[in-house]
Amino acid sequence: MKAHIEFYFDFVCPLCFLATKPLREVMKEQKAEIEWKPFELCPEPAQQMEQIEDFLERPWNQSIAPLAQQLHVEINMPESPPVPRTHLAHEGFHFAKKHGQESAYVDAVFKAYWEDEKDISQTEVLAEIADSLHLDQEIFIRILKDRTFEQVHKDSLVHAYENAHVTKVPTLKIGSRVFQGFASKKTIEKELLHERSAKDKEK
Repeated sequence: MKAHIEFYFDFVCPLCFLATKPLREVMKEQKAEIEWKPFELCPEPAQQMEQIEDFLERPWNQSIAPLAQQLHVEINMPESPPVPRTHLAHEGFHFAKKHGQESAYVDAVFKAYWEDEKDISQTEVLAEIADSLHLDQEIFIRILKDRTFEQVHKDSLVHAYENAHVTKVPTLKIGSRVFQGFASKKTIEKELLHERSAKDKEK
């Protein structure tokens, strides 16, 4: 039985982007499966964040950049405020999930924003990502314009806020344990071992 990890994220959160690196490594080495859980740091009708500096929990040079260097991950601090809304990117995620491409889609959207500095609030940017994953671009554009997955996304947010009690991202859930903030590979491995031991005792 594969280990199961729930990962609550928003595409415009730099720590979420960096946190995918150890997650991917653990998933590959231990055949763990990740359940991606969308979260919005700035959902409508909340006031949009105008300054990226105000959005980051700690100064970029003191926390984000050193961690990225340690992980050997390329990341660029966005130069153009405001921070983009992510509801359409998440609605696109649900479309990708329907076609079994949610994991690749998450990686591609993170890369587009944090490496390629693209505006992921724009339909055309998201459509290019969908096309790169061999998803039907025409249908993808239509579902974003028609807001086909709007309610699905809203329901996922309700789950995050009310059921899972998520207040910040990244949030990682393994079994009954919840980790807020960046979790190292060692931390994830340790908790997976603990979870497996607990399940073995239940048998």
